[in-house]
Amino acid sequence: MDQLKKLLAQAIKFGLVGVLNTVIDYAVYTLLLFIPFFQRFYVLAQAIGYAAGLCNSLGLNKRWTFAQREAMTGAQMLLFLLVNLAALLVSTLVLVLTQETMGMNRYLGKIVATLFSMAVNFVGNKLIVFKK
Repeated sequence: MDQLKKLLAQAIKFGLVGVLNTVIDYAVYTLLLFIPFFQRFYVLAQAIGYAAGLCNSLGLNKRWTFAQREAMTGAQMLLFLLVNLAALLVSTLVLVLTQETMGMNRYLGKIVATLFSMAVNFVGNKLIVFKK
């Protein structure tokens, strides 16, 4: 039961960090879409926005969500980047599908893509990057 409570607490913390990451990501993405170049190349805006949220994610999830106090090893940093690359690829695929196949607007598609990204990120960070 204690393990379940700990997992739930981590999921809640991860969600809160994710909300802040998403605000950063979505704000950067939205601001970039005001530039005509990024209206056409919205996938590049997606990558830049995601990277901005990623920077926030690393610090908060390491220290607060998963309570890792020691410095990250090079291997752990590589795993973090790989998990986030996977999440970025999944979210970009979903974003393109919502745009090109479903005809969703850019902003709603971004929200759907972010939900998929958060799921990949939590599982990857919990089971691979910050496993104890």
